[in-house]
Amino acid sequence: MNDINQFKIDFEKYTKNKLFKENLSKRTEAFNRFLTKGFPNSKQEHWKYSPLNQDLTKFKEVKFVENSDKSIDEGYFEKFDHYKIILKDGILVSESLLTEGLTIAKCDTSSFFDVKKNPILDFNNAFYIPSYKILVAKNVKIQKPVVIYNFISASFNGNNINLKCNILLDDNSFLEVYDKNIFLNNDFVFFTSNLEINISKKAVLKKYSLNSNSKNNTIYNFAKVDLDDYAFFENFNLSHNFNSCRDEFVVNLNGIESKGSLNNVQHLSRNCYHEIKWEVLHNEVNTTSKQYVKSVLNDQSTAAFQGKIYVNSIAQKTDGYQLSKALLLSDQSKFLSKPELEIYADDVKCSHGSTSGNINKDILFYLRSRGLSEKEAKNLYVEGFLADVLEKIENKEINKLFIEKLREIHEYQ
Repeated sequence: MNDINQFKIDFEKYTKNKLFKENLSKRTEAFNRFLTKGFPNSKQEHWKYSPLNQDLTKFKEVKFVENSDKSIDEGYFEKFDHYKIILKDGILVSESLLTEGLTIAKCDTSSFFDVKKNPILDFNNAFYIPSYKILVAKNVKIQKPVVIYNFISASFNGNNINLKCNILLDDNSFLEVYDKNIFLNNDFVFFTSNLEINISKKAVLKKYSLNSNSKNNTIYNFAKVDLDDYAFFENFNLSHNFNSCRDEFVVNLNGIESKGSLNNVQHLSRNCYHEIKWEVLHNEVNTTSKQYVKSVLNDQSTAAFQGKIYVNSIAQKTDGYQLSKALLLSDQSKFLSKPELEIYADDVKCSHGSTSGNINKDILFYLRSRGLSEKEAKNLYVEGFLADVLEKIENKEINKLFIEKLREIHEYQ
């Protein structure tokens, strides 16, 4: 385990900083839980595939240095019409917004969600920076997406950023959120994000994330989603060439006929490592969940997927589906899969599947016989493999961004 005494010294320094003084008692409780658990290791079932196990051995101290430069390169802003949330080196630098039933403000940090087997969440709760809160009022349909620009600048001198965020939708509301991470720092940075989402009756949240080229960063993203009656949550994530990352969702289908859909495309090369851990809990009758992962792996890259469907004893008429597929473009690439079903009701429909394989040489030969080069044929094959995930994105602007990113990846390979 890393130096506990050093972490204690670092925690005391943090609590003297004005950014970290609020909720000191809860921070301290979380920090003490973290000290008890320590960083995760491969011997623990929930962390056996995690890239964090190796990366965090070099994390010897917790260092945060507030950047006085709050300027932003507007060239990273998307061209379509949207609302902006801007974070620079962990600090919320955009102004609060109140318009059309949409409120964007500083995060509410009164809630401290604790996962017993999750020391990284304890670490985040101890060292967090209050980030953004998004509120959508009752019966309001937000017509423009909210884009969250998360910059880690080249001049950031710390080694650690921890965000705490909230998204809350009142009854019968609608919102789309797009996370765009811009990691410009070449030094080691341990970045964690802790997002709590509450979706009330008949509300709809669609969330998109694009994560690419994170240099030397080690990333941990956690989200807890609670859905009420007839609520709907849909998530799409495109992951490309992280140094290493773990994305974790806990989705609680607490309301009658609530629905959750989790979708991820992984496109990795070099020595990149990306892990997905999803847990969907069906806690009420007539709930539906979909988990869909497609991975394209090149060079010495590794992708891991742990997906669980849990069905409570009262959750009759549950419909749970889970599928992961990997396309291995190199003999050195690896795909690790651990699907799980835990069912305590008898009137359910649940299934899971996982496959991995290489490019079909007959199809590749056919494509080349039509005049395509080997590179063009492989790229077309990969695009076809991933197409059914990307086609689910109904927002035309976001869909276009994901497709353009995929083609940019192919252009520079």
